[in-house]
Amino acid sequence: MKKKIHVFCLKPPICSLIKKRFANSDYMITCSNADDIREELFESLKKNLDCIIIDRDTKPELKEKIKRYFKNKPIICLPSLDYEEQNENDMKNISEPLRLSELADTLDGIFSVK
Repeated sequence: MKKKIHVFCLKPPICSLIKKRFANSDYMITCSNADDIREELFESLKKNLDCIIIDRDTKPELKEKIKRYFKNKPIICLPSLDYEEQNENDMKNISEPLRLSELADTLDGIFSVK
């Protein structure tokens, strides 16, 4: 069964790139524009997700809300977001510039442990 990954991202091309990279993988990628988040989306995602990816350009207050709301889910931060908080809540950080191979390795690492 595919793992469900949701990306909160401000740049549709990044999300499209991630979706394309993982199209034939064990991961099903969905995306939301981080500026258009509504409470209903959080509720619907909470029960149906295995992992969250947050884009570095997400507003700090929204990033904190996502981290609180999905505190029991693995969270991956795209390039350099919260690098100083790397060990907080077992968050994983992807280095700059974004390399999809590194993202794939990080996802594989998260789910091979569980």
